[in-house]
Amino acid sequence: MSALLAARSSEAANASSSRCGLAAALGQGGSGLAAPSKLLNARRVRDTPLPALDAADAADPLAASEYAGDIFAYYARAEPRFRPARDYMARQVDVNEKMRAILLDWLVEVHLKFKLLPETLHLIGSLIDRYLAANPVSRKNLQLVGVTAMLVASKYEEIWAPEVRDFVYISDRAYSRDQILACEKALLNALGFQLTVPTAHAFAGRFMKVAAFEDAAGAEAGPGRAGGGGGGDGDASAHVSSRTAPSRQMRHYVSYLVELALPEYSMLAHSPSELAAGAVVAARKALGASPEFPRSLEKASGVSRAAAEAAASSLCVLAAAAPAVTLQAVYKKYCGAKFGEVARLVEAPAPTVL
Repeated sequence: MSALLAARSSEAANASSSRCGLAAALGQGGSGLAAPSKLLNARRVRDTPLPALDAADAADPLAASEYAGDIFAYYARAEPRFRPARDYMARQVDVNEKMRAILLDWLVEVHLKFKLLPETLHLIGSLIDRYLAANPVSRKNLQLVGVTAMLVASKYEEIWAPEVRDFVYISDRAYSRDQILACEKALLNALGFQLTVPTAHAFAGRFMKVAAFEDAAGAEAGPGRAGGGGGGDGDASAHVSSRTAPSRQMRHYVSYLVELALPEYSMLAHSPSELAAGAVVAARKALGASPEFPRSLEKASGVSRAAAEAAASSLCVLAAAAPAVTLQAVYKKYCGAKFGEVARLVEAPAPTVL
């Protein structure tokens, strides 16, 4: 972490060309948690696949396996409450969809240079959309809302968050420290300090895990049982609980698809859970996994096949167009070796029909 702090000044300097380009483009100079359950016994693991899904993580405190089911149940309930209106931009007078896309594309670059967590990036997108849906913003202050959203999201998600002075610099000193702090206060008050919100990134991690569990269960049970909703005999389900992690390439490609949706305003037509399910379906198709939409995924996600198909098709269109579009921060990021070059090496699948 000390290395991160030491490198921050040079990283901010490397972003100077990006921030200037952005300025020009924008025309600027249940109330409580349930008590912890005991570790799952063997019979429960055999009888129900989803508890077995979390049993493999019982020894990892960061996985919060005892609470995972409750957490995602809360996310499912909270999702409609924190979802911005898909047509909110019609009520903005001075900003439009293109400016939003430019802002988020730039924030993807800044996020990468600051080496922040993916959870931070998706929370930034949520904060910006929810704030714009509730408040008119002038063109000259749109970037201010963006850097403030990154400041708030970083404070919430990161161990070592960038400081206010970092955001003053990265915005080419277009805004002062006092302006950023005032915007932070306004943003938090407008959103009621509601920062624990479901995002497509959170859902995608869970859905990949569910699909990988079914794949492992089907392989253990034999070819005749594959795709059977995480079935197989009891011993098979017990054994696969330790092999529920999706492949590295699958994780990167799903993350790529979900991030492609961030700058695209039209993708607000899909809820975060629908985007996540669609990304998993599209990635499984691109990487040759079968079935593309496992029955256990449909059950765990609460997303219908029609909604998953619609989201997957939209993401496939974005992925096919990504190499040629003007805003390429996400595409270039996932062309890097750190992310397995999935944007370049994995062929974008055709629109999915389930």
